[in-house]
Amino acid sequence: MRKLPKIYQNNFNKKIMNNKEVCYLKNEDSRKEKQDIQEILIEIFSGIGYSYNIPVLIKTSNKIYETSLIAKTKNNVVTLDNEIIPINQIISIKKL
Repeated sequence: MRKLPKIYQNNFNKKIMNNKEVCYLKNEDSRKEKQDIQEILIEIFSGIGYSYNIPVLIKTSNKIYETSLIAKTKNNVVTLDNEIIPINQIISIKKL
């Protein structure tokens, strides 16, 4: 390759520091967990198919439910076993 004239050359005077700084987060924010629960509930109820065909595992502070969801209101979730679970008491929810 031939050399370019000085007019076309770019002066490069910066120091390159690729991947020199790393950040690790240890504490998770509880608001993220609540948002994740809301996102999962929205995904279950707005997805393709019926929500009662999707088995879920719901953990609360009192009990662990392995069931399907029928309906969702602003504050509660109704399961296939006719149990009403308050959304603010749900610790985690997973699709099975």
